[in-house]
Amino acid sequence: MGDQARKLQTDVVVVGSGPGGATVARELAKQGKKVVILERGKNPKWTGNVFSAFFIMDKRSLLFPKGGVRVGRALTTGGSSAIYCGTAVPPPDWIKSRYNIDLSGFVEEARREIGIKPLPERLVGPASRRIMEAARDLGLNWNPLDKFIDGGKCELKCPHCMLGCTRGAIWTARKYVQEAVDSGATLLNQALVQEVLVENKKATGVIARTPRGQLTIEAKVTVLAAGGMATPVLLRRAGMSDAGQGLFVDPLIITYGNCKGPSSTRDIPMTAGTLEFASEGIVMTDLAYPWAFYLMNAYWKGWKYVPRILGYGSTIGIMTKVRDGLSGRVNPDGSVSKPITAEDRLKLDRGASMAEKILRGAGADPGSIYTSPVGAAHPGGTVRIGQVVNTDLETPITNLYVCDTSIIPEPLGLPPVWTIIAFGKRLARRLSSVV
Repeated sequence: MGDQARKLQTDVVVVGSGPGGATVARELAKQGKKVVILERGKNPKWTGNVFSAFFIMDKRSLLFPKGGVRVGRALTTGGSSAIYCGTAVPPPDWIKSRYNIDLSGFVEEARREIGIKPLPERLVGPASRRIMEAARDLGLNWNPLDKFIDGGKCELKCPHCMLGCTRGAIWTARKYVQEAVDSGATLLNQALVQEVLVENKKATGVIARTPRGQLTIEAKVTVLAAGGMATPVLLRRAGMSDAGQGLFVDPLIITYGNCKGPSSTRDIPMTAGTLEFASEGIVMTDLAYPWAFYLMNAYWKGWKYVPRILGYGSTIGIMTKVRDGLSGRVNPDGSVSKPITAEDRLKLDRGASMAEKILRGAGADPGSIYTSPVGAAHPGGTVRIGQVVNTDLETPITNLYVCDTSIIPEPLGLPPVWTIIAFGKRLARRLSSVV
């Protein structure tokens, strides 16, 4: 871009290309609206290996908020959907019952468009099946989970969902971004938004830093979709002091064991699991991290666990993810504080105990079983509906909207992608009459 590109004018500027931003951009671009998408990260091609994943991770997966919980976040086209397992869980009922927001039509629309369904029987790997059978033997309601995966393109023994699917089988927000671009939207990568422009309490666009200097985007409508940790920072800079007060991250642990026979490391991650404890804030599913992330977790657990990497090929694993409280915050400078509470720890310990029993039943050597340090997956709740934005996702600043995990009004404890897609479709319908 030359000097003439220092300032652009558009109908809608979308900050962030994760599931929320990508959905809004796609829907509006298909309606003929002029849309510009600003993405902080680059747009690399996938290679399906750990090095490509590290390349797009914020601080190379070493983002530690105060309190020691490691939060994974991808900075690339598609946001953190680029490194997820493709597990689809619809929005919880309380979004309608407590907030009078009906997402059902948008949920079903996404299901049809993306083809959300459990994996075909042929893609249920042997380790996942052993874990499922052992869990059922203990009386647990452990079943295949809905996935954002096209079973016709997917292959067994290809556990690359978290590393970038080279077959195009897993849906990521990149696909919606591409559809938006195909419909006329403009995608600008390496564009770090620094400020929302506000005149007379109305948003008029944003200022971004790019490799070619400062860029001003003038827009009729601004949509912030930069994620639960970045969006509140931009709102704080715009004068909204409530943004960032309260943060959930869905803490998680993985309990590992070694056994003879097939390993979880060769199965599609999160093939099956149980949601029967979701009301208590506990979700469990089969999962083993790719080898480099496994090694990092072993290191964080303690030096004596590092040699476990030698047994990686015989590892089976179960993830426990819990619904935490709004005990964290995002500070104006972008730093994050998120302690793990005693209640969080009790849930994690309960999950680890159940996981150990399941792994034993699946044939794991009892002496090999251990649980990883606490990580986190879905930072959100920092710009909550009813607190910072209204039910239309508009902030007190006119023409400034938010659509990412930050809007979720209560801790979720579940994969949020389907929920955010539905919110994105709903917001796009609202905006279609505004611009």
